Amino acid sequence: MSIDEEKGAAGGPAPKKRPKRGWIVAGVVAAIIVVAGAGFWVWHEQPSFCNAICHSPMDYYVETYDSGDPNLGVTVHAKAGESCLDCHTAELTTQISEVCAWVSDNYPMTEDGTMLATGKQFASEEFCARAECHGGKSFDEITAGLWGFAGNDEKYNPHSSHQDMALECGDCHKAHENQVLVCNECHDLTLPEGWEAPNVQ
Repeated sequence: MSIDEEKGAAGGPAPKKRPKRGWIVAGVVAAIIVVAGAGFWVWHEQPSFCNAICHSPMDYYVETYDSGDPNLGVTVHAKAGESCLDCHTAELTTQISEVCAWVSDNYPMTEDGTMLATGKQFASEEFCARAECHGGKSFDEITAGLWGFAGNDEKYNPHSSHQDMALECGDCHKAHENQVLVCNECHDLTLPEGWEAPNVQ
């Protein structure tokens, strides 16, 4: 019989059980993983995450987001506290395909190499004209307020185009470039402040 067993049998104090170190280590490791994961998730929500690894093609997007340039659509979003993922939803399948495209260096760029050539695909009415993004106004309500925009004749409304809806939001509205009044491919309308006329060839 061991000394501890003799003490226990004799009515002495029971031996102290040592805590299992394995459980403590596992708990600490789990806590570190949870904290690191939460920190990563918060960082993942920030524009700086977008170009931390993927410098090309994301540098230009983050630079314009941070630029404060009043002529860029992204500046309005930045001032409103909107981040990239408030518009560009982070779906797992999309992110996996983006990582694969980046790793294989297989993504379409504009001719000058600054931006993805797929940007216009995002700027559809479905993507851009959500009521939660425009003070609760629907596309029709926004359109109703644009007759005679920028001091032009009341018969002109860029959102009520005679092009039979052949235009998408991204034809005029740009997030990371200057806004372009496509109407002026044919017309000579007064441009809204900070907007540009299209390059007509």
